[in-house]
Amino acid sequence: MGRLLLLLSLAPRTVGGFQPMRVREAPRAAVVARGIPKMFRWLTDQYPAIMERMADGLPAQQKKSDVDDLYLDMNGIIHMCTHGNDPEIAETSARDQLVRIFAFTDKVCKIVAPKRTIVLAVDGVAPRAKMNQQRSRRFRSAKEREELRAELVAAGRDVPADADAFDSNCITPGTAFMAQLGEAFEAWLAHKGANDPFYESVEIVFSGPDVAGEGEHKVMDFIRARQKTETRGSAKHCFYGLDADLIMLGLVTHEPKFLLLREKMSVRHARRGRKPKDPLEYTRYDFELLEVGLLRDMLRLQFDEDRDVERLVDDFVCLCMLVGNDFLPNVPHLEIADGSLDLMMSTYKELRPALGGFVSRKEAIHLPRLELVFRSLAAFEPQYFARRGLQEQNEAYQSRDYADAYYAAKFGIAPGDAGARRRVVRDYVLGLHWCLRYYHGGCRSWDWFYPHLYAPLASDVVDLADLALEFPSSSSRPVPPLVQLMSVLPAQSSRLLPEPYAALMTSPASPLREFYPADFEVDPNGKAQPWEAVVLIPFIDEALMAQTLAAVDHARALTPAERRRNRARASPWTSGGG
Repeated sequence: MGRLLLLLSLAPRTVGGFQPMRVREAPRAAVVARGIPKMFRWLTDQYPAIMERMADGLPAQQKKSDVDDLYLDMNGIIHMCTHGNDPEIAETSARDQLVRIFAFTDKVCKIVAPKRTIVLAVDGVAPRAKMNQQRSRRFRSAKEREELRAELVAAGRDVPADADAFDSNCITPGTAFMAQLGEAFEAWLAHKGANDPFYESVEIVFSGPDVAGEGEHKVMDFIRARQKTETRGSAKHCFYGLDADLIMLGLVTHEPKFLLLREKMSVRHARRGRKPKDPLEYTRYDFELLEVGLLRDMLRLQFDEDRDVERLVDDFVCLCMLVGNDFLPNVPHLEIADGSLDLMMSTYKELRPALGGFVSRKEAIHLPRLELVFRSLAAFEPQYFARRGLQEQNEAYQSRDYADAYYAAKFGIAPGDAGARRRVVRDYVLGLHWCLRYYHGGCRSWDWFYPHLYAPLASDVVDLADLALEFPSSSSRPVPPLVQLMSVLPAQSSRLLPEPYAALMTSPASPLREFYPADFEVDPNGKAQPWEAVVLIPFIDEALMAQTLAAVDHARALTPAERRRNRARASPWTSGGG
């Protein structure tokens, strides 16, 4: 307990590197759930029976908890408890931020009351494929904050100075905030394990920001490791988190007893003119459960598949990736908001007799069958571009040459350059393979990424059997935490970095300066919401980044604490348990 109190007493001066006792949050955009956009809403509308309300911490029909293992994707909790979904400029102390995170974590654990294991996973260093999405999101948020700040100043509103504002980008591995959080979390968990009877009978596993991997995928690594030693279906799992990808991850475990826990949409998003409910005031009735096992049954009934439901689930996950995720952009005319998932499911059902089998088997894709799916979906492509051409007043999209116009505008590919289009298709199909490998078996290529901002047209995803696919190397390793910070942070957040690194973002003489543009364009790309727009910033040159950072004298230029922040550890912290 003494170590925890010491850490909390230091928090106002050290967490995030901010000096004021009270830290006001900068103007910002609303927090957006990650993963496949709009997927959660589509699933619950399509299969409403998979949702279960909470009562007394359990589904209404149960008398006691039968959940064996609880997994918490902690980054959603950290964001919610440090700056929340309240658009007003908030005041909070750094110490209170930690206390709120611990209190909410404790609340979720005791609502679910697992019998065997609690796994808490914070995002560590991400694969390069995810860093590009993180970079895009952080640059867009910085741009929106600056625009909102300018509007508030013009309106005579009081806004915090940059030096005093809480920068939510500090919730990234390698920052002082995350180092302090990880250390405090271990102390808190050790204290709870020794002093709270609730935790004495369960094993606690904490994978902090110094362990590489996205939080939800570190949980998946844990589940896969345990599946090697026990019968599938013997345990009941519950996964807490806001990321829509958790649905897909729950499915690929092929566990029949798998629940997802999250706050109700009505709780997280307040009505106009009202503040959102404080997370610390949530009761069990503010949560809801999604039964992944029941979703499996619904898919089996919908597609009349009694022989191999596991392969059907694999196909469902594979096809859902075509509408986009954190690693690949969506195929242009496949938008959930436009009914593309309904179209995809009906197309798949009609094609099943002609396919002659399943499209995928875990991480493996049957390319000729995938091509048949794309050929069928491509039939709806011309009408999509005709409609979009009207909306955007783009005559080229309304013509037969819409494909040439699309590739010229989005890729800079000249009309008739079939080779360049083919390379985009190859990169995209390789990306589908990478995603399935990541979901089913963990990250085996940390440095691969999709090198384009847009996806190819469905009509071009043909002749797949002839593609020369070179799979990414499995020998790559995660980059150091400070390299990830350099890769994802905008210059507005440079104060979160050690000074020698920060200077490389802002100095005109820096060889990396071009990767941190002060201004940039945002392409709406036919999307309805601003957060769905494509951020037009350059990809990081990984080789140039490594060469430039290697020239920094880390032993002299970085403090001991900064050097510790740049190191990762191989395994999570684990408590005992009954």
